[in-house]
Amino acid sequence: MEKRTLGKIERKHLPLIKSWRNSQREILRQNKILTDIDQNKWFNFIQKDARQKLFSLFENGNLFGYCGLTNIDRENKRAEISFLVNPDRVKNSRTYKEDFLFALSALCNEGFRKLKLNKIFTETFEYRKNHMKILESFGFKKEAVMQKQYYKKGKFYNSIIHSKFK
Repeated sequence: MEKRTLGKIERKHLPLIKSWRNSQREILRQNKILTDIDQNKWFNFIQKDARQKLFSLFENGNLFGYCGLTNIDRENKRAEISFLVNPDRVKNSRTYKEDFLFALSALCNEGFRKLKLNKIFTETFEYRKNHMKILESFGFKKEAVMQKQYYKKGKFYNSIIHSKFK
């Protein structure tokens, strides 16, 4: 049986995370190819910034992705979800769904129970229909459509905001 767990992001994870981020730019707000220098700056930033709470994702001890709460606004009690897995896992819709549901459960527990947040939200490009279906199956509600928000794949796309409240 597959056992998914959360762990701390470690410096040794950076090459894999960089590779996954670079190969999946079409689903991220990142446009440029990341370098080792970029990844090290990001790692150093997340170690010090209280507005970021990021985790490595493991299955049976093997790193397969990362997730977290970002842009944590303690005053207004809200945070944004970050989630990315090995692109090979994305190809299997069942595995991807299980990975995402595991991360959502862990992040909502962290956000609502431990951090006492009121709202957790996520932003998704409109063409990620399966991703949004999983969010909605977990109880996230479509809150807003940001029209022609991002330029990807040679054209402008809407960005969909989904939220879940405590």
